[in-house]
Amino acid sequence: MIMGDTCTRGCRFCAVKTSRTPPPLDPEEPQKVAKAISQWGLDYVVLTSVDRDDLEDQGAYHFRRVIQQLKTAKQQQQQQQQ
Repeated sequence: MIMGDTCTRGCRFCAVKTSRTPPPLDPEEPQKVAKAISQWGLDYVVLTSVDRDDLEDQGAYHFRRVIQQLKTAKQQQQQQQQ
């Protein structure tokens, strides 16, 4: 789950921690996620995230950066295998 472990919504069906002011996003998370997935050798991954209504774009830019890093890591991994 990306963007932290604290959601800004309090859905009754969910067990994720809730806060109106969660901690800031980890700026290194995109690189950390890409590195971990590369090391695990996964070909397919499903990303989930908490809701971040406290952020102007609700975390869309951060989510985008994670996906970009995953794609870059995958390309590098494929080039090394050739």
